[in-house]
Amino acid sequence: MGLSSPLELCPRGLCGANMKKKIKSTHKTKAIYARFEAKKGLKRALNSLQKHIMIRPRLRLFSKLVLVAVLALLPLSYASRVVAENRGKVVMNGHKILVAEPVLPKPDNELNNIGQQVNPAVSPFQFHMPVDGYISQGFSAYHRGVDIAADLGKPIHPLGDGNVIYAGFMTDGHGKTVVVDHGNGLKSLYAHMDRIYVGVGNHVDGQAPIGTIGLTGHTTGPHVHIELTDNDIFVDPSKVLPN
Repeated sequence: MGLSSPLELCPRGLCGANMKKKIKSTHKTKAIYARFEAKKGLKRALNSLQKHIMIRPRLRLFSKLVLVAVLALLPLSYASRVVAENRGKVVMNGHKILVAEPVLPKPDNELNNIGQQVNPAVSPFQFHMPVDGYISQGFSAYHRGVDIAADLGKPIHPLGDGNVIYAGFMTDGHGKTVVVDHGNGLKSLYAHMDRIYVGVGNHVDGQAPIGTIGLTGHTTGPHVHIELTDNDIFVDPSKVLPN
């Protein structure tokens, strides 16, 4: 069997260096074609976007606003960088312009120290026991006050200093009632009274009585019904009454 010629072993002369050149040329052609296709795809996308912007007024307006905002921020960013780089060197009419230093947040330990220095608020007056008796019904969601039972006709004193803002008969079951405003959003109410000694506008304190124990309104025995509100929120009066 005879030996094959070089042309039979390497068809079209694609052997050795020629083969490497051919492969390199093919890769280069594919890269050029890929870049060309990418440019065509990008161009098609831009044309499609431009078409949508032109046929949609809101989108066209939004794109213009974005462009204006970007163009407006560019000089501001540059000016801010220039000022920061020349801090202390800015001069106007022969005077140096002071540029404020950035304020850094305080460490957590300093904030904790501040919190520890805050003292609790002190009540503006001392609470007094309104009548010599005992609590017959306590505070609950259905009874927004306390009932202090006592003998009929015993004097009733206000919880503390204040001004009378109501004195009269309430038809909702409270009967003869007095309401005292103690200031700072604190108010107290006294119901089921027999006699009322004060009128609207009178200043009262814990020494002089405002009325007497009675049976007016909805009641099953002689007592005074007391309500306490703090900024219109009901508070349990027994929590502030002296033992």
